[in-house]
Amino acid sequence: MLKQSLLSNEKGKRVILSGNEAIVRGAIEADVKFATSYPGNPCTEILDTFLLVSKELGIYAEWSINEMVALEAASAASIAGLRSLAAMKHVGLNWALDPLMCISLSGIEAGMLVVVGDDPQSRASQNEEDIRFLASMSELPMLEPSGPAEAKDMVVWGIEVSERIKLPVLLRSAQRVSHGLEDVVLGEIIRSNVKAEFKKDERYIVAGAGGRSVRLHENLHKKQELIESIIEQSPFNKIVKRGNEKWGLISAGMSYDIAVETLKCYNLEDKFAMLKLAAPHPLPKKLLMNFCNDLDAVIVVEDVEPYLQNNIRAVLAEKGINCKVYGRDSFNPRLVGEVTFSEVVRLLEMVTGEKLSYPIQERPHVAKFRHMLLSRPLTMCSGCPHRATFYAMRKVVNKMLKDKALFCGDIGCYSFASQPPFQLIDLKFSMGASIGLACGFAKANVDSKVFAIIGDSTFFHAGIPGLLNAVYNDARFVIVVLDNLVVGMTGQQPSPSLGLNANGSSTARILPEDIARAVGVKFVKTFNPLDLKEAEKAFEEAINFQGPGPAMLVSRSPCAVYVAREARIKGERLPRYVVLDDKCTGCGICTQQFGCPALVISENNKAKIESSDCTGCGVCAQICPYRAIVREVS
Repeated sequence: MLKQSLLSNEKGKRVILSGNEAIVRGAIEADVKFATSYPGNPCTEILDTFLLVSKELGIYAEWSINEMVALEAASAASIAGLRSLAAMKHVGLNWALDPLMCISLSGIEAGMLVVVGDDPQSRASQNEEDIRFLASMSELPMLEPSGPAEAKDMVVWGIEVSERIKLPVLLRSAQRVSHGLEDVVLGEIIRSNVKAEFKKDERYIVAGAGGRSVRLHENLHKKQELIESIIEQSPFNKIVKRGNEKWGLISAGMSYDIAVETLKCYNLEDKFAMLKLAAPHPLPKKLLMNFCNDLDAVIVVEDVEPYLQNNIRAVLAEKGINCKVYGRDSFNPRLVGEVTFSEVVRLLEMVTGEKLSYPIQERPHVAKFRHMLLSRPLTMCSGCPHRATFYAMRKVVNKMLKDKALFCGDIGCYSFASQPPFQLIDLKFSMGASIGLACGFAKANVDSKVFAIIGDSTFFHAGIPGLLNAVYNDARFVIVVLDNLVVGMTGQQPSPSLGLNANGSSTARILPEDIARAVGVKFVKTFNPLDLKEAEKAFEEAINFQGPGPAMLVSRSPCAVYVAREARIKGERLPRYVVLDDKCTGCGICTQQFGCPALVISENNKAKIESSDCTGCGVCAQICPYRAIVREVS
């Protein structure tokens, strides 16, 4: 059904799409021919969706090794005359910022859109930030849709604007837009037969020598007037003003919808003029001045930082417009997270001087049972090979090192090992940081054995420079690469170690241990974590290794979710394990020390395996001292 909607050329047809799906539909209508990405929520599904239709439409789509490469590849396609799109989450834009700052100087040729999935509230990321500041720093226009329908249309318009100004255009799609659903009206699909061709131009050589980069920077400054005039005339700017209002509301993106909904709850629509901005950068100054000129005060509704508020305040002050500006920092010193209904209510109270009663009250019976809700912390899936790795690791560390161990974690499913029962991660920052941190701790001679824990995809994305640094500087610690062959947390996209590319075709299989040996790591060992004895022996040998350089372990077993999915596709039944009630003593080793979600405690305080959740990994049978867990006989 989704594929049919994406390929349909029935102009005016209405379909339900998520924000990410609508972005792809917009790219199809805009004749995008080249799409790149690295998995990362909230925008992972963008490339997943491209892959559904890439063959039919002749769109090249790839999972790049990281966001920097994704941006570079998409910009090359654009420079060669193919319209392109690169998608990444907000922290991915950090990684891609180095080439982006140069591409903003050199410019591009065909339209290029960089879709950035921002994550206010940090629901799917290690940190939240406000990427609007990066638009300002790079001097590139940033569009912000308020929902899937507008996202689709903004992609088409953004590609056209990009081609006109010869610069990439950024599109900020926050969590609520990316994963929201909306009725989307389809436009016309017109696909061209343009071929890639690189035309030599010295502007593509961004270098400081001879003042070239300074001249390019000056040209970028000169383009800002054109960019601002285009944003001023954007069809996505929206003003609702009757002429008798004293107050105004300014917002962009999904925050605008939340603000308008709040006004409706209190029947205040007639008392507030409303301005919806198409772009947080650059601001349409003339539009702002005309809107605020006869108002006493405006409230600015936005996520995270008071970016719009401060810039609007500066514009009005510069032009001498006496209009008070209220926003996030008017009462919220924390300046974090998504904007909420209650926050908009407080802003309305500040401007109107009225006390507004909260229109939505918790129902008494809900409050009565709230205390009965159990917290459900994030955990690794049933049958996850990482759990087996950590069980073996914890057992060996307890035996050999006691508390003299320091664990540097990384970004991925395995970060859940920071929680009980394993507690094997002491610090975790950004992609690939585990190995760099471990290098530092090892060379600082901390009084602990240092471990770097990293997944296969993260290793390829950002861990290899740290590995080189460790070998080059003789940093002695243990690197543990958890290779489950896919990018598990974002939906089992293929990792280079799987040997399949984005569209499922066979490709070169790249293994972490081969890279380690190639750069001179002296101790490299691969093991199957589902064999606990083999895993424990590997950890013992790695801990005993005295150098030179790091020891590297590769724990390889496919992601349990990937295995289960492949079995369903093939019509195969996974093995199951059961607990023999007469042998189980209820000791709790399997439920408390191993912690697989498929293992629960029965009414008679003995272990029980939920058959619908068991993937048949068999590790629980290995850890039971009473041999009370056995493979089910079919």
